[in-house]
Amino acid sequence: MKKIKSFFSKVNSSPIFILGNPKSGTTVIANLLSKATNQSLTSDFQNAIKHTTLQLELDFKLLNFKNFIKQYKYEFSKEIIKEPFLSFYTEELIKSFPNAKFVFIARDPYQNIRSILNRLKIPGNLKEINFEDYDEIIKTPVWKLAMQTNMLGLFSSNYIEAMANRWNYVVNSCLNHPDKIQLVKYEDFLKNKAAFIYDLAKGFELEVVNDIHKKVDIQYQSKGDSEVDLKNFFGDDNYKKINDICSSNMNKMGYLI
Repeated sequence: MKKIKSFFSKVNSSPIFILGNPKSGTTVIANLLSKATNQSLTSDFQNAIKHTTLQLELDFKLLNFKNFIKQYKYEFSKEIIKEPFLSFYTEELIKSFPNAKFVFIARDPYQNIRSILNRLKIPGNLKEINFEDYDEIIKTPVWKLAMQTNMLGLFSSNYIEAMANRWNYVVNSCLNHPDKIQLVKYEDFLKNKAAFIYDLAKGFELEVVNDIHKKVDIQYQSKGDSEVDLKNFFGDDNYKKINDICSSNMNKMGYLI
């Protein structure tokens, strides 16, 4: 059905892209912004999730980015487009959509990585993992890419180091374009959810037409344990790996170490 819709769709030349690492709050923020402003929304490229080699094809230039956009015209036709994996292709997005607006949702890397692992039911204190041991990865194999960095040209000694490197990679991609990409923090959204969304809409010059106060606590994805002791969750070695890789950008964004 989506292939048919894509055939008849027209790519929106000036959408709002909501970027960020997976489990950074992009889903709830995109949905609330859409509800508040009545803007059409793509929330994840569902067909791309099933296309488990797509990101590798893009990484290794086996698929031209322009052709990728054509393949997913329906998803690229909306006014707000949220898809975390696009965060790894900011250069291509900016070149392909010069009239678009971009916002990057940042989240403390310890909580971000912990949230992904909670989602996949994987402990954070292991030295290494076997993907075949975890049902969530077997069910959705594309999650394997969230714990690998070879395609990015980065060496990672284990899954935690890979996830920290990926967090750092997308943050750097955002920080490299301060004139084009607005950086906001998920933690600021949590302080006053409705006000955050209304301010975001105002910044994009969108009219707020709906009251979202009763919708801000809707759970769009499974909730992890954000109250867990992070040092215990990761163990000393893995906790240190995250700090060593991410501390510079954490300082830039005001996260406490």
